Amino acid sequence: MKVAGPTPELHGTRITTPLREPDLTLTGTSGRPVNLLKATEGRLTLVYFGYTHCPDVCPTTMADLAAALRKLTPAQRARIAVVFITTDPWRDTPKVIKSWLASFDTSFIGLTGDYAKIQAAAKPLGIALERPSSTTGDYEVTHGAEVLPFGTDHRAHLIYTAGVSATDWAADLPKLLREQAATAKGGSA
Repeated sequence: MKVAGPTPELHGTRITTPLREPDLTLTGTSGRPVNLLKATEGRLTLVYFGYTHCPDVCPTTMADLAAALRKLTPAQRARIAVVFITTDPWRDTPKVIKSWLASFDTSFIGLTGDYAKIQAAAKPLGIALERPSSTTGDYEVTHGAEVLPFGTDHRAHLIYTAGVSATDWAADLPKLLREQAATAKGGSA
């Protein structure tokens, strides 16, 4: 992935070649298969790879996104999906993910499944995942901390690194929705 650089109008970084949203089917929090593309069709989709036992960046990112969404209008909120894809499927069962995400926002979509499939989906997005040496006891999972906003064209034109505040997200999300609407109409953002 090549970055074009920071944008003065947004808190993310533009990327030179848009990233394609993975056509990925994993297990949702209901225990049934969920296809990422179908479940988020027509919405700005914020995808994050992380795990529920993460001591720092994962809960902070989810909390910041949830706080930002609460600052939007109901109409804006309805046009956004937040997807959490676990990097720790050994502990992150559908029930665990559902409970954890509910502490942030019950509308967040949680996905789990085969680690190799998750890793294969993350790799072309530039999200680094490293399988833990042990999946028993208390262990940490090395993972990237980026949020990728995919438009209705199923492409990400930006990447957000860790540390974007709820205030910054609340400022950026309406702008991303406007960009998405302009792109959908064939205009430029």
